[in-house]
Amino acid sequence: MVDLYEVLDYFMSVPAVTGFEEQRRHNIVETFKPYCHTIDVDVMGNVIGTIGEGERNVLLAGHYDQLGFMIKHVDKDGFATFSQVGGWDKRVAYGTRIKVWTGDGPDDYIIGTIAVKPAHLTDSKERDKTPDLKDMKIDFGATSKDEAEEWDVKPGTVCTPANGLTRLGKGGALVIAPAFDDVCCVAAFIETMEQLKKNPLKDLRVHFVATVQEEVGLRGATIAAYNLNPWAAIATDVTHAVAPDIKPGEVGGIELGKGPVISVGANFTRALWEIMEEQAKKNDIPYQRQGVPARSGTDAWAMQIERGGTISGLISMPNRYMHSPNEVINLKDLENLGSLLAHTLHGLEERDLKHNTQVHKK
Repeated sequence: MVDLYEVLDYFMSVPAVTGFEEQRRHNIVETFKPYCHTIDVDVMGNVIGTIGEGERNVLLAGHYDQLGFMIKHVDKDGFATFSQVGGWDKRVAYGTRIKVWTGDGPDDYIIGTIAVKPAHLTDSKERDKTPDLKDMKIDFGATSKDEAEEWDVKPGTVCTPANGLTRLGKGGALVIAPAFDDVCCVAAFIETMEQLKKNPLKDLRVHFVATVQEEVGLRGATIAAYNLNPWAAIATDVTHAVAPDIKPGEVGGIELGKGPVISVGANFTRALWEIMEEQAKKNDIPYQRQGVPARSGTDAWAMQIERGGTISGLISMPNRYMHSPNEVINLKDLENLGSLLAHTLHGLEERDLKHNTQVHKK
C-alpha cells in the first residue's frame, strides 16, 4: 500500500521552481523506477515513465514545477529585489519566510524573509495597502552585496517558501504545505501505478508524465503531447474548494474530502468524462463534477489541441488557498484520484474511441 504522505514529503522536500526543477526531478525518477518499464527525461525536463506495450498510448500529465521567486538584484546593503515565478498573490507573499537556494543539493539554501515594514512605522494609507512585489525586498542576513556574492546569492537565484509538509489539525487526512499545485497529483500517480501493478493493463501503453513549466504557459505538456502523440490524454491538477470567504457558488460547490473532481466542458471529450463517471460509480469512488465552459488553464488545454487534437480529460484535486504558502488538501481525495485514474484506464481499454469518424461518403 502506498503511503501518499511519505511520497508527498519526498517530492516536496526539494524545490522545483519553474525552470529549476532538477532536484525534484531526481526524486520523481527514483519513485517511478519500481513501477515503470522505461523512464525518459526530455529536453524540457518532463519525466516520462511508461508502463505497458499496447498499440494505443495514453498520456497522464501532472506538473511538478512550483511557484517561486527569482532574485533580480542585490543592493549595497545586502537586500535583494526580486520577481515572481508564476502567479503569486502579493498579499500572501508579503512577510513570507523563504529558502534562498544557493546550490543544487537539498541543504543548499539559506533562510530569508520577504521584508515587512512594521505597522508602527506606517501611516494610515500604507496600513490598508499591500505593497507591489516590485517594491518588496528580501532580507537574507547579508550585510553587503559582496557578502551576498560570497554566499552565492546573485541574479537568477531562486527562492521558495520555507515551510514544509505537515498535517493540519490533530493528525487527520488534511495536510498543509506550499505548492501542492501540482506535485500532489504526481504523487497520486504512484497510487495509480500500484493498482496497475496488481491489475495490469493488457492493450494500452501508459505514459505517466510529470510535466514542467506549467506555471508559465503549459510548456512541458505541449512538448510531451507533440512528441508522444497520444490516443488519449488525461491531465491532473488542483482546483479551488470551498473555504472561508469562498462561497460554494464561486467554486462549483467543490469541497475537500468529497472526492476528486471530473471536469466537463469544451476542453474535454464527452466520451472520456462519461467513462470517468461510470468507473467512479462502478467502483464506489466518491467524486465531484465541475463545469468548465472554455479552456481549463491546465495541461489538458495544451494536450487537447496538439497536432491534430486528441481525446482529452481532466481530473482535479480540491485545494484550499491555492497559490499561497499554505495550501490544504485531503489525502483521501488524493488516494481516490489515483484510484479513479487506474479504473479510468481500464475503462478506456475496453472502448474503441475514434479520433475521426466518417459520417458520409458518396
